[in-house]
Amino acid sequence: MKEKDWKVLKVIEVLMRHYEWVPLDEIIKKTKIEDREVHYRLKILDRFKLINRSSYGYRLSHKGYDGLALNTFIKREVIRAIGGKLGVGKEGDVYNVLLSNNREAVLKFHKLGRTCFTRGKRYRSYLADKRHISWLYASRLTAEREFQVLNDLFPIVKVPEPIEQNRHCIIMGKLDGIELKKVDLISFNIDIDKLFWDIIEEIKKMYEIGYIHGDLSEFNILINEKGDFLIIDFPQALQIKDNSKLIKIDKLPLELEIDKEFYLKRDLENILRYFRKYGIEEDLNNIYKYVIEGKRG
Repeated sequence: MKEKDWKVLKVIEVLMRHYEWVPLDEIIKKTKIEDREVHYRLKILDRFKLINRSSYGYRLSHKGYDGLALNTFIKREVIRAIGGKLGVGKEGDVYNVLLSNNREAVLKFHKLGRTCFTRGKRYRSYLADKRHISWLYASRLTAEREFQVLNDLFPIVKVPEPIEQNRHCIIMGKLDGIELKKVDLISFNIDIDKLFWDIIEEIKKMYEIGYIHGDLSEFNILINEKGDFLIIDFPQALQIKDNSKLIKIDKLPLELEIDKEFYLKRDLENILRYFRKYGIEEDLNNIYKYVIEGKRG
């Protein structure tokens, strides 16, 4: 990749705010590169699948968007190397990375188009008022949102340390652990009852700061053999702005107001369900009351 390749790619990115498919003449005009050179650069970008093309023009592919974000991290001297894939989720891919200070971290690519966008808009206030939006831009907004939530929660709540964000990518601190779903806690030398209450305490601290995870389960809690854990995946987190029962989202119809009791109880029920197989029997309403009022039943 040469600098002119990156320039053409960035121009397509900018013009996608106004075009579904960016016309060739607009690319030539904005890059201020001669016609023949632009044609040549577009062929290179197409060969490496960094763009998609049609009879209407050109647009970034997911791979091209990945490339722009990675190139920015490299130019900022944030990362030195990218390693193996840690996992593939509903809305993104996660990789090991080595930072410029030789620290290992995690790189998450948000790729929102894998799920139903209409359903996602119902509970994401930062997308709900945007009727016409590309998957790439939606992924960027989702990454910005998750990075903001992590900054608000870290280090008070056990969440990944937010390190850097660009476009649809987030670099976060790493815990050498696996999903709670994949663990047999009996094989760990830990107090399972204490672990349960430690997780509830994190949910409580999150609530006190003003957030509900919104999709919490054994799939997005990472744990190691020592019992250290992190709560991950926050793009759908709900922000509590007042003490009312409903979370009011600006610019949404009244029927799309979100019942925070429902989402908090759903998170808690998922954790209770997981720990029941280890003999922990707690009442959902008592746990809910403890989280919002600080009183155990």
